Amino acid sequence: MPENHPLVCRFGALGDMVLLTPLLKQLYLRSGLPCDVIGVGGWNKLLFAEMPWVRDVFTIDSRSAPYWINRSQRDLVQTLRQRNYRFVWVAETSKKSYRLLARAGITRANSVNQLDLEPVQAEHYTEKWLRLGQGSPDGFEFPQVEFEPDTELFVSDAERLECRQWLQSRGLDPERPLICVQAGSKRTTRRGKADRASNTKYWREQNWAAVIDGMIERLPDAQVLLCGIAAELEMCRAIEACCRSARQVHSAADDLPLRRLLALLSMSHSCISVDTGPAHAAAALNCPLVVLFGKASPHRFRPVSAASPVRVLQGFAEGDPAEEADIAHIEPGQVLDEWQSTQ
Repeated sequence: MPENHPLVCRFGALGDMVLLTPLLKQLYLRSGLPCDVIGVGGWNKLLFAEMPWVRDVFTIDSRSAPYWINRSQRDLVQTLRQRNYRFVWVAETSKKSYRLLARAGITRANSVNQLDLEPVQAEHYTEKWLRLGQGSPDGFEFPQVEFEPDTELFVSDAERLECRQWLQSRGLDPERPLICVQAGSKRTTRRGKADRASNTKYWREQNWAAVIDGMIERLPDAQVLLCGIAAELEMCRAIEACCRSARQVHSAADDLPLRRLLALLSMSHSCISVDTGPAHAAAALNCPLVVLFGKASPHRFRPVSAASPVRVLQGFAEGDPAEEADIAHIEPGQVLDEWQSTQ
């Protein structure tokens, strides 16, 4: 029997997949059935847990590996063939992605594709995906729906309870304000010095420390958690060492699996982050957010929240927006002022 649940393919990083959530909701509202999702990386199953408009998540461990030596790609193709999806949306431009789907019988002729969308200058990705979701494969005879293109993630009460217990085990008080700081990104973990020219999301450790000290001065009861993955722990500890208020600053990058991070963000007073996946997660969980952009366009990639403020900063030489953006031009005082405005 053909499968009627909508299938959505997007081989993106964490932030990309968070920005996909309005499309998943749109297709759920149109069809009345939760979507199945294809992504790269097993963390996708964790990201979409608890989400009412997602049913199954299928993942591969690499899109770049050759098909015949990558078992996860072959398993995905076999699953897609068995399920025989009737209604497919492909949020991809990569030829390799389309070749992989074609092995399972999914082609541009029988699906709705990003490649067929007319480009719109400076269009935000959530708006782009909603345009994709307005397309209908043959036989998908459901009406269009209107709703705000806000990103959303979900955390259970049990996960929040586990996070509270984790905080207490580290000597932190869940009843006091928690501020999450995400200084690292995927670029930070690549080989070479963090301040290399190619790391366009690097902001000096001394800048982060100045912001943290300023937040604690303005909110003396605050507890600041330096978030990230294990590979970012060294950077977090370097920031912690620069802080005057080090007793209220805690490096947690060695102990933040994704579902715990989401629970933490859902409970936090606020978050300050570079332009990276956890920033999008914070916005999707309605955590007041300040996000520092490097060269990427905030018009297209800024985090989107349904109910909390999102402040975006992008640095230009001497305030000249005609110059190329550089995160190094953002001053700690600007970040503090934007953070204050979210309160």
